[in-house]
Amino acid sequence: MNEMRGLMKRSLAGVFVFAAACSSSASGPKLVAGFDPPPVEKGYVRLVAPEVDDVQPGDNLNLCQWLAPPAKDAGQVVDLKAYQGRGGHHFVLYATSEEMPIGESHICTTMDMLSVNFLGATEAGGEGEDDVSLPDGYAFDLPAGMWLMSNTHYLNASDDTYDTQSVVDIKYGDPKNPLAPVGFVAVNFDQFDIPPNQDLTMDAYCQLGQDLSFFMWGDHMHQWGAGEFSEVIHADGTTTQMASDPIWSPELTYNTPWVHWSPSTPFVVKASDVFHLHCSWHNTTDTDILFPTEMCVGSGMVLEGMPQAVCEANPTPPASM
Repeated sequence: MNEMRGLMKRSLAGVFVFAAACSSSASGPKLVAGFDPPPVEKGYVRLVAPEVDDVQPGDNLNLCQWLAPPAKDAGQVVDLKAYQGRGGHHFVLYATSEEMPIGESHICTTMDMLSVNFLGATEAGGEGEDDVSLPDGYAFDLPAGMWLMSNTHYLNASDDTYDTQSVVDIKYGDPKNPLAPVGFVAVNFDQFDIPPNQDLTMDAYCQLGQDLSFFMWGDHMHQWGAGEFSEVIHADGTTTQMASDPIWSPELTYNTPWVHWSPSTPFVVKASDVFHLHCSWHNTTDTDILFPTEMCVGSGMVLEGMPQAVCEANPTPPASM
């Protein structure tokens, strides 16, 4: 209820883009009072997210905000630095095929998250443990025709009502000298039906059939997720855990709890290995919950430059096990 209270009366300022040579205090757009991010570093471009007014005490807002129109040509994102005003908790940048007016800002929905490419994330202040830094020489691919959208999280733990805002500074790649793109791999299980007002736990298995070198991995569920862990089962029957989230929070839906490995020593999944997801849900509604309202997913970034790949999981292990 806190997420919805007062949203209709919140005014959302327009979004602006300005080059790194400018500063927000000089010729850049005006920001909300009390929000003073540092000047834009050389080589970065700043996007200013819509203003969010009248954030009430207790509000816990996960907003999807459209920042920039689609580029005509494909590009790359090398790095980002996000800064948030009062109450800022995290900032995640996505490319999305969902078309909305620039400056659109609303509570994120399931549909908002079905057509996105991850482009980076930071916690409040840009110094959190869930910040995403790419290995040197790598970049996120930004497909042509996709909009830039942020998931911007604000949490008002004070007794005050205030206005707030975020900015993100993006370092784009040089189109004449493209970097190696990181690959994205998702293991998706959608063969579940969570009965009304009941709990459900299921296991799912998937074999992608190629060697992969992960430097990031995270679990993914939605509002009714209770817990998840993901692992790989090796050809000899031993297992290695990838991620474990025994207590799931709805906030994690938009802020993946990433596990990191050094690019010099990535977590290698062999072609003979099997991904195993173990997901539990708690349905508090009077209706069945199906995919994509709820999810059971594990996903991560790999050093192999490959298109985004989805491994569709099944409730029975493959015959090779």
